[in-house]
Amino acid sequence: MTRTDWEINIQNTAESVASMYGNEVGVSVFRRYDATCFENLSPAYYAEVFGDLMQIDEDG
Repeated sequence: MTRTDWEINIQNTAESVASMYGNEVGVSVFRRYDATCFENLSPAYYAEVFGDLMQIDEDG
């Protein structure tokens, strides 16, 4: 996937998680990888963050 694809997928899923559980839950996923949002997330963690967010989103 391109960086843009990752950005869209991660941000959309983070928004979905935030709408279900509150912004803090979505932000907590980024914090696990020493980031606060997509813009300062290392590309090495895109798949992990997306997977974590998807798991939370699907549990909702």
